[in-house]
Amino acid sequence: MALAISSVYANLYRDDWYFTREEIQAAYRYQLNFGERINNPLKGRKCLFGDKKIRVQYRGREFWLSCRFINQTVTHLTEMLEVGAAKFLFSLDANHAHLGVPASVWEEKYANLSPDDILPAIFEDPSLVALYHTAEHLAVADPKTGKVDPKNREWKEKRNVIGYYDGRRIKILPPQPGGAGVGLPESYHSYGGFRFLASPGGQLNLFHKGGVTVFDISLDFGEITDDPESVL
Repeated sequence: MALAISSVYANLYRDDWYFTREEIQAAYRYQLNFGERINNPLKGRKCLFGDKKIRVQYRGREFWLSCRFINQTVTHLTEMLEVGAAKFLFSLDANHAHLGVPASVWEEKYANLSPDDILPAIFEDPSLVALYHTAEHLAVADPKTGKVDPKNREWKEKRNVIGYYDGRRIKILPPQPGGAGVGLPESYHSYGGFRFLASPGGQLNLFHKGGVTVFDISLDFGEITDDPESVL
């Protein structure tokens, strides 16, 4: 059985789309020191100093965004780093999340709203969840020998994470064959998402293992879609 699992990983991650842990770590060091910032970062620094809401602009519309959303997202990312579900906050590991609410809540509160009204309302909803995908470009198997690194496999098996906005801790979803990404559980309705990126000059701080990571969050996530697998 172990040999079969190793073969799956080796076959899936033997191309230029995936990188070793060492390569990802080296790329992240460059991003932290010289990398560009994400497009349209939220001006979330005020949330770190007690503000309750910040003014944001999204697709030509302005609205007030709850700092609870930003602060809880920072907590999600911190917890993901603590449990080893994520190692780095950039495109080769963790850099995005898909949003959703319980299907019953969607039908009751959002199904009949216009798209312009959904996002401002949904960010205030304590039933909101975020599905994170990590280890996006991690090669679990050594590209030269095909041997699976147990630490990398463990990392990949934690790559689907749900974060809650009602104060609960994150939940790591069961591992998938070959470390595949998954959509939100069927009991949720997926709608939109956000991106985040560590870089110099970021608006937000994340404290982990005695250090600090400076990063940004952006609501720019591409086209709004009800198909979470379209951007896994």
